[in-house]
Amino acid sequence: MNRRKFLGLGLGLSAAAVMLPSSMSAIDFRKTKTSAFEGANATTVENSMKELFGTSTTTVGKVKLKAPDIAENGAVVPLQVSSDLAGKTVAVFQDANPESLVAVFTVPENGIIDYKLRIKLAKTGTVTAVVQDGTTLFSASKMVKVTAGGCGGW
Repeated sequence: MNRRKFLGLGLGLSAAAVMLPSSMSAIDFRKTKTSAFEGANATTVENSMKELFGTSTTTVGKVKLKAPDIAENGAVVPLQVSSDLAGKTVAVFQDANPESLVAVFTVPENGIIDYKLRIKLAKTGTVTAVVQDGTTLFSASKMVKVTAGGCGGW
């Protein structure tokens, strides 16, 4: 008897989930802002930021960027970007690779900004996280030293 109730409830919830409209949407920044990712304007953080947001002027603060001081393996550098802002876009930049824009996230309405990701750094460089809150850009930066077999950590 319990199995029948369980299966009936599961099928009912599945049917309801299919009928509910989805309000999730994302912007494909690689298609809409191609010049921020590749080309002559994508080689510096400042130029990529201008291509993506229209300006490179940021206010330092209100964004937390957690990254290791020393990355033992430049192929997998862990990062965490968080903020209490009600931002709509989060972007991660770095100046160690030929193309400086690493990732862009569209934050859903009432979403929490707390992203963890791993990026690739070819050499020692500065990682910058930018959160767009309305028309204001807030940022945090951190220098990450890339070594082979070094002693790193969070």
